[in-house]
Formats: sequence, structure tokens, C-alpha cells
Amino acid sequence: MTPVGFSSVNARQFVSYAAAFTKPAYLHICEGATRLSDGRTDLTSGKLISYLVSDFVKGMAEG
Repeated sequence: MTPVGFSSVNARQFVSYAAAFTKPAYLHICEGATRLSDGRTDLTSGKLISYLVSDFVKGMAEG
């Protein structure tokens, strides 16, 4: 399930590729809500953010 149309795997691949080949100055990730006001929950948001950050760092090191 994804609210933006990208799977977690696609997002991770994009972040890694972008870090390796474009040499960005920083990675901005907004906060991830694990519980919304309508009651929906996603307990994996924090884990995905951690993976995105580690993929970014690895991409910067590889590029």
C-alpha cells in the first residue's frame, strides 16, 4: 500500500541512484506519521525512512 504510487523498493532504488549519480547536497525527508487522525496506522514508516537514509549514504559512497 502506498499513498504516492511508488513502492518502497522503487523509492529506495531512486534514492540510491540519485545519490550516486547526481551528488546532491542533502536528503530531505519529511516526518512520517505512523497514526493518522482518521485512525489509519502504518508502523513501518520509521523503518522505511531509516532504509532511505542508509540507501542515500551508500549511494553517496558508491558514486
